Amino acid sequence: MKKQLIALMMAAAMVIPAASVSAEETTLTIWDWDEAHLTHMTEWYMERHPDVKIETLVVAATDYMQKFQSAVASGSGVPDIVLAEMGYRGRLFDMGVLEDLSQEPYSVKSEDMFDFATTLGSGPNGELYGVEQQICPSGFAYRRDLAKEYLGTDDPDEIAEMISDWDKLFDIGQQVIEKSGGAVTIFPGVTVLKDILINRNVSDYINGDEIDLTSRYTGVLETITKFNQAGLLGKQEDGTPALANSYAAGEVLFYPCAPWSLKWGITTNDPDGSGNWGLTKAPENGFTYGGTSVGIYSGSENKDAAWEYIQEVYCTGEGVEEAYKQFGFMTGFKAPYEDENSYFFTEEGQYDEFFGGQNLADYFINKIAITTEGQRQTKHESNVRTALTNVATQMTANTEMTAEEALEALKTEVQTLIPNAVIK
Repeated sequence: MKKQLIALMMAAAMVIPAASVSAEETTLTIWDWDEAHLTHMTEWYMERHPDVKIETLVVAATDYMQKFQSAVASGSGVPDIVLAEMGYRGRLFDMGVLEDLSQEPYSVKSEDMFDFATTLGSGPNGELYGVEQQICPSGFAYRRDLAKEYLGTDDPDEIAEMISDWDKLFDIGQQVIEKSGGAVTIFPGVTVLKDILINRNVSDYINGDEIDLTSRYTGVLETITKFNQAGLLGKQEDGTPALANSYAAGEVLFYPCAPWSLKWGITTNDPDGSGNWGLTKAPENGFTYGGTSVGIYSGSENKDAAWEYIQEVYCTGEGVEEAYKQFGFMTGFKAPYEDENSYFFTEEGQYDEFFGGQNLADYFINKIAITTEGQRQTKHESNVRTALTNVATQMTANTEMTAEEALEALKTEVQTLIPNAVIK
């Protein structure tokens, strides 16, 4: 399996130029919402770098962007290392306050990262504003008990073949509904299926204030409509207690699953489900799901030290191994995966046992990441995604809504959120 990945890489291992840090003590500031990772990794780093002190602040992901904007506007208290969650990444990139990591002294090369990671971290003109905190290529997590009952197998490769395209998955969805009498569905609901589909078949459909919704989302809405009108989806909406409860309830077969989902989606919501979960590929290609970038504030007085920390913890340093073993974090840089005997592939991961002993890192890297593309993030992307969620909610309430009606509703929603947009 590893040969698939290795064949895509350059023969030479990546070398990131090191920046020099003053012998005097340097204080770095980092904001993050994952307190466990933040605390552990900063303490781990300071033990190895006694000349660096790191001040941390736990900020909820939903509050991060507003707090960051306020700090930039006031000109004080801005963190040296900046996180950008997918929901607001494009807007933060558009602020023009992050270092371009493709330029000296950082000189990160796009070929050293997975293609989707490069795209997700890039600005409109090829700038690289961030590296991935942990990669977000996604497949489907599935309940093994339901897979055995309704598919006749819980083997991830066999299931991947059974749902290798969307027509096959539609047929499987009908079978599950019929066999369960409607008690089990293949996906939780319209908003979750939307999250999957909008991150496939990506394109640069936003050009400044021109937004081509027709070419980008017609196919997405047609697929959603097909599944929705056939009654193959549940009624749980993304981000709700009902969705969280469904993991343990045994009423949904498939959930989108990126590496971060192992903790925040599966194990958190089904704590007694160890051994009853598996990971398989989505139809056709992988897709990105969520994700957070890590960059450097351009006004920081500690850029060299910030870059050394990022290299060590998020790129190719020893901190990458520590973060993987402690939290299951997986870097977006290829070098740590080049050796088929890498710890990623030979040592048991944090959640492998929970997933029935499946080697999750191997599966994510060699069967999903290599076919995953990323959607370039712009200042308007988050508004478009908010509009898509609003339309998906409407489709949940109205299973008769057609794809054409959904597209017109999407255009209306986007125009409301972005009044100056030119929409096609």
